[in-house]
Amino acid sequence: MSITVIYSMKETQHTFSLTKKKLLVILFGFLLLIIASFTAVQQVYQQQLQQFKTITLQNNEISKAQEIQAIKSESDEKLLVLANKIGELQAQMNRLNALGERVIEKSQLPTEEFNLEMSVPEGGPMIEASELHFEYMDLRDQVNNIDQSLKKREKQFDKLEITLNHLHLNNQAYISGKPVAGKHAWLSSPFGARKDPFTGKLTQHNGVDIAGQTGMAIIATAAGVVTEAGEHTGYGFLVEIQHGNGMVTRYAHAKAVTVSIGDIVSKGQQIAIMGTTGRSTGPHVHYEVLRNGKPINPNYYIQRKAV
Repeated sequence: MSITVIYSMKETQHTFSLTKKKLLVILFGFLLLIIASFTAVQQVYQQQLQQFKTITLQNNEISKAQEIQAIKSESDEKLLVLANKIGELQAQMNRLNALGERVIEKSQLPTEEFNLEMSVPEGGPMIEASELHFEYMDLRDQVNNIDQSLKKREKQFDKLEITLNHLHLNNQAYISGKPVAGKHAWLSSPFGARKDPFTGKLTQHNGVDIAGQTGMAIIATAAGVVTEAGEHTGYGFLVEIQHGNGMVTRYAHAKAVTVSIGDIVSKGQQIAIMGTTGRSTGPHVHYEVLRNGKPINPNYYIQRKAV
């Protein structure tokens, strides 16, 4: 096989022959060039792909690390808030127990019956995030302990409330003191035998007379239920109060009464206004104390101190 090359500008020509062997060599060389180029391209591609994968993995690791750090920071913050809440609850329980102990002490209740000693875990709200070593289980145990302690305190304070209410009722029903508000009042006639101010004869005086000024407040010497409130012969305007356990008090010769039958009155409450109605020689209150219907000397109840 021969190839002739003719140059148009020059009257020359070159002829060279291409044998089958030469053609095969040329084709083989071209094939090697293509293979070498493809291999080079593939290597570059593999390097770039590997580099891309490495960068992607690094970015993923960084993202995961940042996400884990964010979750840890959020968890630490929540644990810190929970720990602070536990500290606040403990402080509130301390104040509650201190208040209960003062009430028990002032009420003179048996301390062995109302034991309010703390049994909850120690702790406080001042916790730095960097020093936070509480685990979730530890905090859960502390919350459970506080919950149990609060339930126990609730039962104790319910019992304390019932006891104090009972004591309050007993104190209210405890007859004591003068039936007149203010200091400008005096005992003008004692209990027992005396000369009748109208007839001069010796008669039994079933109460005591406490003189004062018209308009002074007449008060209940104990809590109870009003069983009489109005005008009665000899007594003028009268208030009678039933205190329970067979105890009754009467307040007579009032200018007016300020309560009605059926009213529940408390100790020290005004029930009438001092006057001189009925069989009376001047402004005073005739005060009687009866036990099971029998008059007893009111002076004992006037002199004794309130509980």
